[in-house]
Amino acid sequence: MADGKTSASVVAVDPERAAKERDAAARAMLQDGGVSPVGKAQLLKKGLAYAVPYTLKIVVADPKAMEKTTADVEKVLQTAFQVVDTLLNNFNENSEVSRINRMPVGEEHQMSAALKRVMGCCQRVYNSSRGAFDPAVGPLVRELRDAAREGRTLPAERINALLSKCTLNISFSIDLNRGTIARKHADAMLDLGGVNKGYGVDYVVEHLNHLGYDDVFFEWGGDVRASGKNPSNQHWVVGIARPPALADIRTVVPQDKQSFIRVVCLNDEAIATSGDYENLVEGPGSKVYSSTFNATSKSLLEPTETNIAQVSVKCYSCMYADALATAALLKNNPTAVRRMLDNWRYVRDTVTDYTTYSREGERVAKMFEIATEDKEMRAKRIRGSLPARVIIVGGGLAGCSAAIEAVNCGAQVILLEKEAKIGGNSAKATSGINAWGTRAQAKQGVMDGGKFFERDTHRSGKGGHCDPCLVKTLSVKSSDAVKWLSELGVPLTVLSQLGGASRKRCHRAPDKSDGTPVPIGFTIMKTLENHIINDLSHQVTVMTGIKVTGLESKSHVRPDGVLVKHVTGVRLIQGDGQSRVLNADAVILATGGFSNDHTANSLLQQYAPQLSSFPTTNGVWATGDGVKAARELGVKLVDMDKVQLHPTGLLDPKDPSNRTKYLGPEALRGSGGVLLNKNGERFVNELDLRSVVSQAIIEQNNVYPGSGGSK
Repeated sequence: MADGKTSASVVAVDPERAAKERDAAARAMLQDGGVSPVGKAQLLKKGLAYAVPYTLKIVVADPKAMEKTTADVEKVLQTAFQVVDTLLNNFNENSEVSRINRMPVGEEHQMSAALKRVMGCCQRVYNSSRGAFDPAVGPLVRELRDAAREGRTLPAERINALLSKCTLNISFSIDLNRGTIARKHADAMLDLGGVNKGYGVDYVVEHLNHLGYDDVFFEWGGDVRASGKNPSNQHWVVGIARPPALADIRTVVPQDKQSFIRVVCLNDEAIATSGDYENLVEGPGSKVYSSTFNATSKSLLEPTETNIAQVSVKCYSCMYADALATAALLKNNPTAVRRMLDNWRYVRDTVTDYTTYSREGERVAKMFEIATEDKEMRAKRIRGSLPARVIIVGGGLAGCSAAIEAVNCGAQVILLEKEAKIGGNSAKATSGINAWGTRAQAKQGVMDGGKFFERDTHRSGKGGHCDPCLVKTLSVKSSDAVKWLSELGVPLTVLSQLGGASRKRCHRAPDKSDGTPVPIGFTIMKTLENHIINDLSHQVTVMTGIKVTGLESKSHVRPDGVLVKHVTGVRLIQGDGQSRVLNADAVILATGGFSNDHTANSLLQQYAPQLSSFPTTNGVWATGDGVKAARELGVKLVDMDKVQLHPTGLLDPKDPSNRTKYLGPEALRGSGGVLLNKNGERFVNELDLRSVVSQAIIEQNNVYPGSGGSK
């Protein structure tokens, strides 16, 4: 007899209490995301379009431009509503889609750009959902609605007959390459009500962005898309309303009485919601049905306690979010929703999150993020802890990133940097950051994935050992790193394919308007420095000109005889030469490498003496201080001989013997640059592995005069 069992987790809580807690948390977040007293000016416009309310908000940088902004908004809105009405509206008998529904069978129609885009979405979601979302099932829905209103049941034979021909693939011949559509039979009918509102929302935001308005929020009948930030310079936030209880499903809840199950931030994203309470039809026996066809039950969707009652999908496109929310609602259970939407994580119109809601027991499910702690759980954990004091040694990208994350966990941070300013070698980086599954890849249609990223990484580890666990972590978290930097304001939107990579996955910032390249390392470091100084000054103390000479520790012997050392702080020398000790709950070493270490106890001479004569791109500060401090404490060092020799650097003809060079980034070769020897001959594939290119350069044995060995 088993003592227990393993299964999907069941939350044993008071459902009513849980609902109140969710609503309170959501309202608190909405309050936090509102407009601050020092917020920027905002244009707010509300109205009705085809009996559906809309709300538009635009952050206006210059209040004097409000009149022009108002005129631009009015023009874009009217154009958007006109496009939806004249091209996609079934209730307009003269619209493009209505004319298609009346065309003779077999006659081809050249689709407008708007309809072609919408049909591309419909086809993709239809195929992905295995027919759950179907814009051609209208004839069957119409007969089922009529039967329900008349208090009768549509015979199964009639349902099956309509199902056999009223589906998208059977009803229409669609050629997106040629932009044509044709009906296959006389009953074929398109109903784009599931996507036309989402298309309109996309149209408004995209056209306002094109006019130079970056901070835009537009909501039309519950479909929302936002770009940029709100007047408080925070991401726009949207509350997901709680669906009505089954007993109250016929009652319209006033907006000021609605409660929330969750609040989400929109980072240049859209969100749409579908529920079983929309467009209700009264049926026989006091039953009520939604006007959505459920292919599983071969009937109109019936609201229940157990099945999914509502789905919200967050996506880059509101049109796709609209269609996918409808498809997900018809999957009935969260497991089936996850199976479908997980396939939309890394495609062009990426799904970034979703929320499903079932009434029984108040069950809420959302997208699972790999290797990421749930935000609500993290906040709860931090609230239950005392603030820690964390010392971070090193002010490069690793140190600044650690400082920001430590603050996010509630810590008080002291950031120590031995140079006069923070930045380190990170400020000199030029190529970019490798990542897969990002928005930039999705928008450009780059088909990449973890298996390709990890394969390329292992293949590039020539002559060394790639720790599979670390490679997996690097791969899985790469997209999060790009997203994290983007949220801080670093525009990593340009892609390139560099050496050793099988896909375009190196992200960097776009050039300036005059074509001047943006130094990505400097840009990242300046952004992080400004964030720390301007936004985190109460939690982070930055101390420059501080040299850490060692680690303070306490020791004790475990019962098994093992000596354990606990780091309690650092020993340091201040700019005036005074020594002191700083105590802390934790110490993070982020001091960088040692390839400019030419001290008496040089790590470079000890572990890679064959490279000691080569110039380096590292600054004079790269002397391995953190490594030496850890070694002094008894920490085991690994892979110390794995020092990378980068193929190319930039040499100053006026100072060729300077041992510190600037990196000649792979972006130069990735953009088409070629390597020539002194005879003007190309001698290597510039996009091969760094080790291969470096060895080819060495074999040419072309030493630059007076450079001290630069080849």
